[in-house]
This record gives sequence, structure tokens and C-alpha cells, in this order.
Amino acid sequence: MKHLLRKLTRTRSSPNASASRPQGWSLRRRLLLTVMGTSIGLWLVSLSIVVSVAWHATGDVLDDALEEGARLVLMLDPQETSLGSNTTGTGLNRDEALKLRMYYQLVAADGRVLLRGDDTPETAFLPQAHSKQTTTVRVDDELWRVYVRPGSAGVTAQVAQPMEERLELLEDMAENLAWPVLGLLALLGLSSWFLIRRLMRPLEDTVKRINAKSPDDLTPVQGGHPPRELQAMLDALNTLMARLSTALESERRFTADAAHELRTPLAGLRMRVQLIERELQLPDAHLQQLRADLDRCTALVESLLALTRLEPQAEPLKRETVDLNQILDNLSPSLPSVSVNMERALAVTSLQAAPVLLSSALRNLIGNAIRYGGAGVRVRIETTRRHDGGVRLAVRDKGPGVPLEQRARLGERFFRVLGTGQAGNGLGLSIVARIAALHNAKLSFEDGLDGQGLSVILDFPPR
Repeated sequence: MKHLLRKLTRTRSSPNASASRPQGWSLRRRLLLTVMGTSIGLWLVSLSIVVSVAWHATGDVLDDALEEGARLVLMLDPQETSLGSNTTGTGLNRDEALKLRMYYQLVAADGRVLLRGDDTPETAFLPQAHSKQTTTVRVDDELWRVYVRPGSAGVTAQVAQPMEERLELLEDMAENLAWPVLGLLALLGLSSWFLIRRLMRPLEDTVKRINAKSPDDLTPVQGGHPPRELQAMLDALNTLMARLSTALESERRFTADAAHELRTPLAGLRMRVQLIERELQLPDAHLQQLRADLDRCTALVESLLALTRLEPQAEPLKRETVDLNQILDNLSPSLPSVSVNMERALAVTSLQAAPVLLSSALRNLIGNAIRYGGAGVRVRIETTRRHDGGVRLAVRDKGPGVPLEQRARLGERFFRVLGTGQAGNGLGLSIVARIAALHNAKLSFEDGLDGQGLSVILDFPPR
């Protein structure tokens, strides 16, 4: 479970994994599109309602104007042809009637047009109309809104208005309404974007807090004062992290207890093997193999204990200025007793680290180089200052090395390169990888000295 959790956490924080992950939909964008789409839809509906109401209202007003115009047209003398003379008994001259901008006709009972205005069709709008009515007719391929008012002797006054003029009036009205509303919609879009961005800020802050957590940090995520919907999600996440923390703590305690309990019987068993060898006073191959197996089991238990101690702890790692020369001097007695060509090339002699952990990492790296390189192997420990202010610590050897295709697995627990002929448990580089992670250092592998062997590199970040 612990390894799965770390893999999932590394996958989450890896930029390559983020790049390969399919992009999901944006809640902020959907909210903005929903608000704007709903607003535009409602605006179109309201505009249709307003235009419809305005169309009927202006139609009634214009129909009333046609009715009044028909009453005035009935006062005209059908025999009058002069634009400047007065109509008989009315006091209304023809020029005043034309100023009304009406298309009118005086139509006889037989359908003949007795009198008509300028630009008015020669054909009667309604030749057989004998009663009051308002209707829409097509004359000369043009739609007209016509009001008919009967007069004396079967004469009817027919006053009309082109429907195109009414539509132009409606278009002007819609245009006058549209531009202010479009401006308001733009203002609504900007304000909605700003408000949605502001309201989504608690979610973004929570995401930042989660991303800021290290793979080993299973403490609850503190969200400040999130909304109720987000608080429910945080509670579920914190409950899951608490369960994982409990499970990891149980696994860690079990590993530590088991390894600790195994040390005593293994030590006792090895002592008994040594006593048997002394009593026999003869070299026995089986007993020697048994003692080697016990030594390997003891080394495995010690490695498991070391890994357990390096598991996530609540307290932060305590670092101090470490003298690398002093650490290497102290390590010399504990290294394998074979002839080794040990070199130091320390351009940087001090490092900010945990002394015990750094000493353990160097012991494992140098011990691996000596064990797999054999007697007379050349090993060099070097440090350099990187351009960003960090320190590069490298342990290079001229041993058999590791094939390039297998280097990616170095650092995995219990992984060992086959064919080396050396005993081991595959936990040495795992301990080094864990120590590097605790120091936020990058672990990498390169070719060794003179293009042979292996180089294990630890890049420590700047202070």
C-alpha cells in the first residue's frame, strides 16, 4: 500500500504525467457559458416579447391614424384637381391632406378610383368594400395596411400604409433596443467572469495547498473557510488521508517490530554456529554456508530497520553543516577490508545535511562500489558546486558497472543486477534513494571512471 501511494503521488506531481493526462472540462468556463447563455437566451425572449408588444401597440396607433385619415379624406371633393384650391365646405385643401403622408383613395361604388394621393396605386385597394374594415391586402406586388370608411352615394375612403414602412419602424425600434442591451450583456459577461473567478478562489487555494504537500505528508488539508460544498470534499479527503496514515503507521510499526525481534534470534543462532565450529575444530562447508546465510539475514534485517527509520516522520529533517572529510574518515574502519584505490576530489568540503543519514548513504555507496568492484577497484568521491548554488556529490568507480537498460530500476527495493556473483539484499540503493528524497536531492546514475563502472550522483538543492 505504501509503495502504491508513493507511485500515485509521484505520478500526480510529475510534469510528464500532467502533460499526458487528458485535459478535463473547466467548471469556471461552464459556469460562465451557462450564465451568459441563459442571459442571452432570456434577452432574446424578452426582446421578442417587447418587439411583439410594440408591434401590436404601434399597429393599433397607426390603424387609428388610418381611421382618422379616412375621415379627412371623405371631406375631399372628388371633382377637385387643383392642389391649391379649397374643398367645398370643409376648409381642408389638398396640400394639407398630402402633408399627412397618407396613401389614400376615393373609390366609387363600382370600384373606380375617383381621387388618389401621390404614389398611391391606381387600382383600388378594396374595389367592393362597402363597410368599415381594417385589413391587409396586396396591390401591385406590395403589402398594404388599409382602412375603409364608407361615405355618401356609395363612395368609400380607403387610406393605406405600406407594410414595409411599419417593418422599418419595427427594425429601428429593435436596433435601438439591441445596442444598449448588447452593452449590458458585455458588462454582464465581464462582471460574471470576475465574480465566478472570485468565488472559485477557495477551490484554487485548496488545490495549491494539496499540491504543496509532499508525498510523505498525510496531515489533514486545511482549507481556511471554504464553502459547504468544498468542505464536504475536504472532509472526505482528510478522512481518506487519516486512514492511509493509520495503515502506513501500522505497516511501519510491524516492519520495525518484526525486524527488531528477528535480530536477537539471528544473533543467538550465529553464536551457536560459531560454538559448534569451535567444538568440531574442523572447517565445515555446511556450517560456513549457514553462517554466511545468517550474516545475509542479519544484513537484511538491519537494512529493513534502516528503511523503517527513514519512513515519513512528523518532525522535519534536522540538518546541519557536515564536514565531508570527517565523515569519510569515520567511515574507513567500517568499509570492506580489501585493497581499494580510494580517491577524494572534494571541491566542496561542507554540506547542509543530516550527518547520520549522509554517513549511511556514503557507506552504502562506497560499500557497493568496493563489493562489486573487488580488490584493487578504483573509487573516487567528488563534490562540485553547481551553477544554481547546489552541491553535486558523486561516488564513481571503475568496476563492472550496470547495463544502461537496468539503471532505471536502481533504487527499487530488492532489485539486484543478476550475474554479479555477490551476495546482497537489494536494499542498499533503496536506502540511498530514501535519504536523497528526505534531503530533496536528486538521485541519478552515469558511467563511472574512464567510461567504465558506475557513478551514483546526488544533487543537493541550494540552501
